[in-house]
Amino acid sequence: MNDNKLKPLSHKARASIKATGWMTVWEGAIRSGKTVASLIAWMLYVARSPENVFVMSGNTLGSIIRNTIVGDFGLLAMFPAASLTKDRSGTTIIRVANKVIYLFGAHDDADYKRLKGLTAGGWYADEVATHPESFIVEALARTAVSSDRRIFWTLNPAVPNHYIYKTFLDVWEEQQVPGYMRFHFVLDDNLAMTKERKAELAAQYQGRFKAMYILGLRVAAEGIVYDSFNRNMLYSKLPEDVTFSDQKYVACDYGTVNPCVFLECALGSDNRIYVFREHRWDSRKEMKQKTDAEYVTDMERFIGAASECEHTIIVDPSASSFILALKLAGYSVLNGKNDVLDGIKRVSSLFAVNGIRIHESCTGLIGELESYIWDSKAALNGDERPLKTNDHAPDALRYYCMTALSTFDLASIGMKDEI
Repeated sequence: MNDNKLKPLSHKARASIKATGWMTVWEGAIRSGKTVASLIAWMLYVARSPENVFVMSGNTLGSIIRNTIVGDFGLLAMFPAASLTKDRSGTTIIRVANKVIYLFGAHDDADYKRLKGLTAGGWYADEVATHPESFIVEALARTAVSSDRRIFWTLNPAVPNHYIYKTFLDVWEEQQVPGYMRFHFVLDDNLAMTKERKAELAAQYQGRFKAMYILGLRVAAEGIVYDSFNRNMLYSKLPEDVTFSDQKYVACDYGTVNPCVFLECALGSDNRIYVFREHRWDSRKEMKQKTDAEYVTDMERFIGAASECEHTIIVDPSASSFILALKLAGYSVLNGKNDVLDGIKRVSSLFAVNGIRIHESCTGLIGELESYIWDSKAALNGDERPLKTNDHAPDALRYYCMTALSTFDLASIGMKDEI
């Protein structure tokens, strides 16, 4: 890590490093310094512990490496003696002298099985609220016999009734369990970020996302999902000074009983996303379901035959038969990235900075953006998800933003994808 990037830690960050208990939790806003503080505390613990085997986990293996291991403020930069490698079984590990840290993704309910048989001294969980409860229970059990047990968790706020609070954090706090420590971080706890950058970051979020990711508050999922969208983001005529590359996309949300939606999208030279037009077939309204072959014909009418069009088609990855039909017809097809909450966060952030423009003729997309809501009943059980209604065109837009834009620097579009 370059010395000129080092900045002093806040008083809260220093206190959290010094005051770790058997369970220490860093919760709060994005880019608030909680991850850096937690990693320093974690590696000091690993270095001093008499134990030799440890565990780190994230929502995926890629996310734990990206969020905590690599980068200017990752574990490898702060602790040059550590190395990222694999053991004989192919498991990704960190080696520090004679100590081993096993790295795991914790995304699916079955991921806990990979912990079976492992005995660890301590455990670090990045974004623990994204872990399945089964993984958390198993990881706690894997450290139960440690002579120097320490658990380190980081999380951005979840919905108030999330199981992470009801089963663990709130229970430990209410019972005043000895050795349980929780530190709440806000954006101002990051002394390395300028006031201007903090203001820029805060402007990228509205509504509940701002409350969660900027203020670090636990906020229920209720109301309109895309509350940062408004009709000032519509256009009737493309700006004359905006140009587009030859690479355009059609994002598809596939449906047989439910509507099937195509959106033609591209990134403009003004670093905004433009939705040019839409195609929509609602089998309930039309009283007729279409086959994959008929949808391929609709696609040909929408953008032209595969041999003459320059579009890449992004499709809901679950629509395997339609994807195959498009490929057989000669179209270039990508499986859409379908992480719902991450996708909603990205689209909402783009709306917040006026990073998406929609043609006024796209009435289906516009209407659904204004009526797509969170599932308030699910939120009562700690589950953050939108209702599966009025979501077809918004899902297509989400596939585009998560898939096509993954190759772009989101900072150039007016926001950074920072959580």
